[in-house]
Amino acid sequence: MSASLEKKIRRELQYLPDPLKLADRVRGVLRKGDVEKALGLTRIASRDMECVVSWNHIIGHLLSEKQVSAALKIYNEMKKRAQFPDSHTYVILLRGLSEPPIAAETVGRALAIYHSLGAENSRVKATTIHTNAALRVCARAHDMDSLWGIASKIPERGSGAADAYTYTTILNAIREHALLQGGDRTDDSEVSALRATAIQQGRRIWGDIVGRWRSGDIMVNEEMVGAMGRLLLIGLQPRDWDDVLSLIEQTMGIPRLAPKLGSKMRKAQHLPIRVHSDVKKAHRDVVEGEEPESEFDQELLLDTRGKKAVSSIKPGNNSLSLILEACKQTYAFQESYEYWDLLTNKSTYDLQPDMDNIHTFMRILRQTRASGRTLDIVKDTIPSYGWTPHRKTFRIAMSACRRDKNNPNVMEHANKLVDLVEYYQMDPDPKTLFQYMELAISTQNAEAIRGAIDRLSGPITKFKSMISFGKLTSGKSTSADKQEIIGLIRTTIGAIDQVLNKDLIPKDQAQSWLQHRSKLNAFVVRFMDRMEGKNIIPRDKLLELRQDSRQLRHFRAKLVKKDKKDNGTWVESKKDLEPKTLQDFPFDE
Repeated sequence: MSASLEKKIRRELQYLPDPLKLADRVRGVLRKGDVEKALGLTRIASRDMECVVSWNHIIGHLLSEKQVSAALKIYNEMKKRAQFPDSHTYVILLRGLSEPPIAAETVGRALAIYHSLGAENSRVKATTIHTNAALRVCARAHDMDSLWGIASKIPERGSGAADAYTYTTILNAIREHALLQGGDRTDDSEVSALRATAIQQGRRIWGDIVGRWRSGDIMVNEEMVGAMGRLLLIGLQPRDWDDVLSLIEQTMGIPRLAPKLGSKMRKAQHLPIRVHSDVKKAHRDVVEGEEPESEFDQELLLDTRGKKAVSSIKPGNNSLSLILEACKQTYAFQESYEYWDLLTNKSTYDLQPDMDNIHTFMRILRQTRASGRTLDIVKDTIPSYGWTPHRKTFRIAMSACRRDKNNPNVMEHANKLVDLVEYYQMDPDPKTLFQYMELAISTQNAEAIRGAIDRLSGPITKFKSMISFGKLTSGKSTSADKQEIIGLIRTTIGAIDQVLNKDLIPKDQAQSWLQHRSKLNAFVVRFMDRMEGKNIIPRDKLLELRQDSRQLRHFRAKLVKKDKKDNGTWVESKKDLEPKTLQDFPFDE
């Protein structure tokens, strides 16, 4: 610190007589990014007053700027200046260390700070907040050994006991670790074993949650239920997926609309068998006999005397998403419709679905070939909730129409989807229109194919412009976009060939269709030549050549005119009699 800065700081400290005003001033200085001045104010003030809050502001600011080493250095300096860290200091440190990216040594630093709270001479004792922050560091670093080490020492009761956030962090960590560990494995049995172990751990934890909630020691929230449900959904056994519906019934009081797998009312022969022989065996067990009672069959909302013990959790968007995913994986399609109507009905739960919920439900409709209801979702449901359809929305809806190709009204549904894209003034999507064209071809209906080709003439012109000049209104084109566009144009060429070869158009129109096909084919050939490195002319050079060609044509026309005037054969046309501008004559005679 320079002498002039120190002098200014001392003068300023005369007007900051107490720690609260000092902390407010330090926070204001940090907002301007002046860490040196904030440190100067805090260091000098530390000689005369206790200013832990100011130190906390500086540590928090450095951690938010990803300056972990500098923050820990300030933390140690703070202690050397007899400014003892308070509980909030440790919370700031541990939460800051949990923010990605997490370096290899970060977990060790966080554990050292956390375990220091358990020392006999520590002025601050660990609370649930500190434990949750430390668990978060381990979870984000995927260090399960350290996470279980912390979790094993959590007391059952008291200020350091686990709360809803603790369990949520652990359940999410188990799920992410199982997915991460099994991501690069090729042996299905290893993946199956990893996920089965993860779900078994989650079930044991949920059993503890059930006991503590029934006794009133913990409050369960939707986030915790969502963490357990997402863990069950990564399983490879039908029982795990089906238990999500029991979990929802147990915690939210929403009755199961689908009978349990293995019951007389519901068999599982239609469920997919994906991988390992152990999973196939479990699948047969579901089909052949009753499922054993699970942790989610216990009536959590009632106490031991059968009376209502706790209020049920209100379902939200995360819960709706869980239910739909579980129904989708267990092929409970009709029940998914019933759940959707139950939760979104104003007379029951009045849940407003978000776009993720809507897309999940649309995927179920696609699987059941319900193109009509999918169109209703896009046309009516989404606007009624104040949302705007995404590009993804139309892709899912059009793929639902493709699956429903045997429906006599499917082209009417698809045409309305294309109209809705124009209504929302969205840029045409080549993938959506590719599905639209393939659907038209699959109908083998001449009128449908001709109508699809006519509808796509405008979008294809825009796509050609995008490839030639690099962008549409939404931004620059990408290589993937270009490949999708070329695929769409080739499919359109195939559609034209089909209507020509089968004489599905009047003969007097055949010539114009052939010309349209030739232009499209020539564009594709030029694009492929450029992709293969043939006859490539840089864009700036191409523009220069075009300008030179235009100037040469003007120059040649002027020479012809001069020669005809000299020999007396020039005849003034109406166009020549019109007033000219300088731009019409780029060269002097």
